[in-house]
Amino acid sequence: MRHRPAFQRQHGFTLVELMVAMVIGLLLLSALVALYANTSQSNIELDKSVRQIENGRHGMDLLHEDIVSAGYYGDLSTTDMAFSVPDACALAAANLGWDSATSTIPAAVTGLDATETASLTCLDNHRSGTPALVLRRVETERVAAASINDGSPYLQTSRCENDPSTTRFIVGTAAASFTLRTLDCATANQVQRYLTRIYYVSNCNECGLDTIPTLKRAELRAGAIVQAPLAEGIEDLAFEFGFDTDSDGAADTFRTSLSGTAGAADNDWGNVVGVRTRMLSATVEPTPGFTSSRTFDMGLLGPRGPFTDNLKRRVYAMTGRVNNVAGPREQP
Repeated sequence: MRHRPAFQRQHGFTLVELMVAMVIGLLLLSALVALYANTSQSNIELDKSVRQIENGRHGMDLLHEDIVSAGYYGDLSTTDMAFSVPDACALAAANLGWDSATSTIPAAVTGLDATETASLTCLDNHRSGTPALVLRRVETERVAAASINDGSPYLQTSRCENDPSTTRFIVGTAAASFTLRTLDCATANQVQRYLTRIYYVSNCNECGLDTIPTLKRAELRAGAIVQAPLAEGIEDLAFEFGFDTDSDGAADTFRTSLSGTAGAADNDWGNVVGVRTRMLSATVEPTPGFTSSRTFDMGLLGPRGPFTDNLKRRVYAMTGRVNNVAGPREQP
C-alpha cells in the first residue's frame, strides 16, 4: 500500500507580528520625515543667511567703490577750489554747484541726516529715521563734446594756454556750450559726464509689490533722477565723516555732521577725506520662534534694537578714503 506524504503546513506572520512590524516601520518613517523636515528647515535658514550676507556685502562694496572715487573731476585741479553744497535733487546744470568765475565746485561728499533726507523731493518711499549719503564725481569715460545729446550734464576742462584764464571749466548739457580746447588750441577738449548719486534706504524693493527695506541709489541721469534698488534687507545706515582739519590729507576727527562752528575746518564738507559706514541688514523672511535680545552698534549714532520681529540681523562696517580729496593734500 502506498502512503501519501505528510501534510506540510505553511508558515507566515501572525497578526501580532504584523502589527509589531508596522509599528517599527512607522517609527522609522517618522524619524525619516523628522530628519527631512529638520534638514529642509536648516537649508531654508542657511539660504536666508547666505542671501543676507551677499546683500550686505554687495551693498557695502558698491558704497565703498563710489566713496573712494568721489571727487574725481578729471583733469581739473581742485587744490585751490572753494566747495559748494548744491541741492542733492538739482537737475539743471546751473544748479549743480559749479561756478568757474569764483572757482567753486561741488563737494565730493555730503551727509544728510534723517530729517534732511526725508525732505528730498527726488526720493521715493524713503525709510523714516534713516540718513543718506550724496557723492559727486565725473565718469572716467571721455567723449567728444559734439556728440552729446542725452540731456545729462558734462564737464569740460581747458588744456589750452590761450583759453580765457577765467574759464577753467564749463559744465553744461548742450554741445554748443563747450568751447575749451586741448593742448593744440585747435581741437575742442573732450567732456565727461557729471554724476550725483544719493544712497539711501527705501521702504520697498519693488514698490507697490513688496515692503522689503532696500538700499537704493538715486542718480542724476539724462536730466532726471533715476532710482535703482541695490541690496534687499538693508534697514538702516550710519555715516561718520572724517574731516581733515590741518590739510595733510588725513582724517583728524570723525563726525556725523558738520560741527556748526563758523569757519572751522570740520564745518566744511569740502574737507571730508574719509567716510565710515555702518549698514544694518536683516533677513527678508522671519524665522518662526526666533528671538534675540541683541543690540547692534551703529557707531556714533548709537545702538539699534533689540527687535521682536523674528528677523535675524547683522551689521556691516567699513571705512572708505576719499582719494581725490585726500591725495592732493598729502605732505611729502
